[in-house]
This record gives sequence, structure tokens and C-alpha cells, in this order.
Amino acid sequence: MQTRPARASLDASLEIPHDDPRLRYRGAVSLRRGPGWTAPWRLPREEAALYLPEGGLGRAAMPSGVRVTLRTDSSSLVCRYQADPAPTLNGPEERAHLDVVCDGRRTHTVKLETHGGDAEFRCEGLPGRMATVELWLPFYHRFRLCGLSVEAGAAVAGDDPGPQPRWVHCGSSISQGRGAASPSRTWTALVARRNGWDLTSLALGRSSGLEPMTARLMRDLPADLLTLCVGVNVQALGSHSRDALVSALVGFVRTVREGHPATPFAVMSTITAPEREEVPGPSGMTMRECRARVRRAVTLLRDHGDTRLHYLHGPDVFGPVHTRLMLEAEGSDRLHPAADGHPVLASRFSTLLRLAGCVPTLTAAAE
Repeated sequence: MQTRPARASLDASLEIPHDDPRLRYRGAVSLRRGPGWTAPWRLPREEAALYLPEGGLGRAAMPSGVRVTLRTDSSSLVCRYQADPAPTLNGPEERAHLDVVCDGRRTHTVKLETHGGDAEFRCEGLPGRMATVELWLPFYHRFRLCGLSVEAGAAVAGDDPGPQPRWVHCGSSISQGRGAASPSRTWTALVARRNGWDLTSLALGRSSGLEPMTARLMRDLPADLLTLCVGVNVQALGSHSRDALVSALVGFVRTVREGHPATPFAVMSTITAPEREEVPGPSGMTMRECRARVRRAVTLLRDHGDTRLHYLHGPDVFGPVHTRLMLEAEGSDRLHPAADGHPVLASRFSTLLRLAGCVPTLTAAAE
């Protein structure tokens, strides 16, 4: 390997502005530009209130699954940012982390400051050759990138990963990453990284209630694989009755199908929820009943010709045997996998998708 002369330290550095076109905000649906910063959003920012009219817009600005990418041969990097505190949550608090991934390998996990003001961190020990560097942004904190610095004289370019299947996933806080060890280790991030899929996550805590605007967004986004995890907030918040749930899910899928008539599409019911399995929620459904209605909707759609739609049973992905890997303590309302549970969920999800024959095929537009 050809060596290059040693460079000056980052005291004499090359500045990369937050809006530099060589930076790619992969997984973002829209970008908000402010004075000296860029915030990636996972909904169209200008219309976000139409998606979440009752509030919760902050979660759309939490960049779960979003990664800022570039290629560089610098062996050091400084990131300047602003991050906000996490919302008040039931159970353990979420701590803000950012992962640095170089050519697919996580090299650093950085704990972020969350006071909302200017902050920075420095990473040493990057490869020092041209490599793809991905900054996986925090999944439960709002984040604004102010800029990056690399060594003076370093080469910087936009990343070009080549053809990758585009995966669009919609879900609740379980899919947003609640309980994961760090951003590149949420279960959706693990699935995407292991399979080489380009992830766009529409997962929002206290959401995933089959909102029509979200169906329209999934319809309009490029996708080679579509997945939806539904049930936990429908049951917990009482957004749909038994019959209304079936009708809403049928309508949601049909709306998505207007833009993706033949794309592989998996609908997963919620994972195990020990305290809710046999306890009715506000609309009278237990979690078991909720899953049965989700299955019913998928069966109806398949019977009407949607043979590329598949049902995944949540407890088969993460079930009663995995309760020891849940975030919340026994005796509380257990809903989310803990850090050790996310890899298990990711592995089982990938396996069951494959067994169902629900695998992405690159479209001509993606190639």
C-alpha cells in the first residue's frame, strides 16, 4: 500500500460545512437548514403537522436510521453539532450516542452532549486511506449538524455505495430504536447493515397508527422493500376498534400499493408485550386480538391478489422466550427490546423475511 506524508493535526484543518454537497444525509426524508446547521427530518418538514396533527413533531426530527456520509483519507475527524434532551419516557432514560462507521465497521461510539447548544467531539484513528465514513445519528434525540473538520490536505468526496436495495420501514418506538445500545445497533440498523440495504426509517414513538399521510409518503418514496410494524400503539392508545383496524390496515396497504404495486411488502404485528397480551386496551382489544386483526387484514389483501404481501407474527420474531431481553423491568409495562435484545430481533426478522420470500429486488431506478 502506498503511504502518504504525515499531515498536520486538526489545528490546521479542512472545514466541511454542514451543507457541503459532498455530505449525504442518507435515510432523511427532508432537511431543515438553519443558521449554521442542518437538521435531518424523517417526514416532509413543511407538511409535518399534517402527519402528526396532535403533536409529536419532535420525533420526526429524531434522526433514527439517518447517517451522514462522506469519503475521506483523513485519519482524524471533528464533528460540531447541537443535540437536544430526550423526551420524557416511561422506563429507563435514553442517552444520546453517535456511531462512526468506517467501510461498514463501527470504530467509535461517542456520547453526545444534549444541552441544545454548540458542542463537538473528535475521533482519532480513522483508516487514513480513502474510506467511506458514516455518522449514524442519535435515534431518540433531535440533532443538528454544524460541520465537520478533517486533516488539512485530506481528500474528501461524496460516497457512492453502488446499487443498494432501498428499504422503507414504518413502525413505533420499538422500530425507532428504544433501548438500543447505539444508533447503528438498533434492530432496523442491524438488519440494513447486515443485508446491505439502504434504510429509510419512518418509525415514530407514539405513532404507527396507520396514519393516511404516512401511507402516502411510503407510496411516494423509492423502495425495493416495504415493511410495517403495527399494533402496539393501536392497542395501547385505542386508535382503532377491531373492525376499524382491519379496514384501516387494508386502506393503508392499498394506498402504498398505488406507488409500489409489486414491491415485496411485509406487515409485522407487534412483538411480545407480556402485560398486554390478555388485557384489553381502550378500544377493548387485547394484544392477541390486535394481532389477529392484523393477520386478518393481510389475509384479505392476499385473497384479493396481493401475493407479494406477507404477514410476520410478532412473537415469532421476538416472543415470550425473549422477555429477559426486554428494556423495562419485570412487573412494569414491558414493550421494548433492551440493548441485548435488538440483535436478536434483527436476526429473527431477517430470517423470517427470507423464509417468507420477502426479499428486495433492485429496480432499474436503483441500479
